[in-house]
Amino acid sequence: MTFETITPNGIKMRIPDMHGELSRELTPFAVRGPNFVELNDGTLLYFFVMKFGSQKDEAISCTAMMRSRDGGKTWGEIQLLTYEGAPCEGGTPVYDKLHDTLILIARTRHWKPGYEEDRLLAEDDQILGHTYERFWLNKSTDGGLTWGDYREITIKNTPANWTIQHCPSPGVGIQLSKQKDTRLNGRLVVPCNDASLNNGKNEFRAHIIVSDNFGKTWRVGALENYLGSSESVVVELKDGTIVYNCRNQSGFPANKRIQSFSRDGGDTLEESAVVDTLYDPLCHAGFALAEVDGKEYIFLTSPTGELGGPTDFFRTGTPQHWGAREALMLYASSDGGKTYKAIKQVSDKGIFSAYSALCATKEGKLLCAWESGPELNLYRDIKYRTFDIADLVKLCD
Repeated sequence: MTFETITPNGIKMRIPDMHGELSRELTPFAVRGPNFVELNDGTLLYFFVMKFGSQKDEAISCTAMMRSRDGGKTWGEIQLLTYEGAPCEGGTPVYDKLHDTLILIARTRHWKPGYEEDRLLAEDDQILGHTYERFWLNKSTDGGLTWGDYREITIKNTPANWTIQHCPSPGVGIQLSKQKDTRLNGRLVVPCNDASLNNGKNEFRAHIIVSDNFGKTWRVGALENYLGSSESVVVELKDGTIVYNCRNQSGFPANKRIQSFSRDGGDTLEESAVVDTLYDPLCHAGFALAEVDGKEYIFLTSPTGELGGPTDFFRTGTPQHWGAREALMLYASSDGGKTYKAIKQVSDKGIFSAYSALCATKEGKLLCAWESGPELNLYRDIKYRTFDIADLVKLCD
């Protein structure tokens, strides 16, 4: 299979800081975290993260954006959105459709006094409580053409024992619009994950943050009941049910995704369980909702590489079975997320396929992008492919 690559590599760029001032010239080493947002007027925005110096999570990063006005056939120039001297997580977008306002949430990580070292901090440092996090929000009211300054935000009700407080998902947030309790319509919901130490073992968990005033203030919403859940994605069904799907960091059972449902706008989650038909080699998934002839379909992408051998994962004390990030599979559910079926293999076995993104457009297309590269575990490209949703739903039943 051959695909379009929509992320350029090896180009030197003048990188802005979080106030928009040009900082320094750097060449991206790796590209990660694709995402899509469709605006009210049908304009498509494609977000991704450029990493400088290395591809590690703690590498210096910059969120970038490209624009399409022809349904995803072509994409315009790169627009750089976030950069900070401290390690900066890629910005998570959420679109306020009611006000036609695009919101971007970013996270930076910093050493606590007494722990400063002349190196980039790593996940180990965060889990041990040697660091602290700051959270930033920016808005655009013209479809991402221009942005204001980032302002720092506080996320209320954060548990004190979380050493990693809020890691905004590599996915996108949503705005609720179908809630039976109409007071919840307009709420912004952003999937996140956290970590804490429990008797010397690291515990991951997914959670939701919400805003009921269009991004002015934020608080912790639902906590995923399945410990070991991690990077998460979310959609809202037409009956108001929120489907919340998560990477499984626990290893129990190995390589199966976790899913739960919220029927109160993201304040609580219920029916937390693994999904036996969704393979998960500890990887972020693409997630999208489409409606065809009055029937809803959920689409999900995840790698389906062969199950690897057990590996001791950092401070869990439990064996972790890692599958290979390859052979990206497209799954679909036609019953609101109760069951899923593999309907199409998107990329070949043996070809690196990692974090992915999906977007169901008003024109009936399903956009799919995923991290790839010339060899396994080297994030040098993001591949791109589109499908006709009408053709996909024929494979669902």
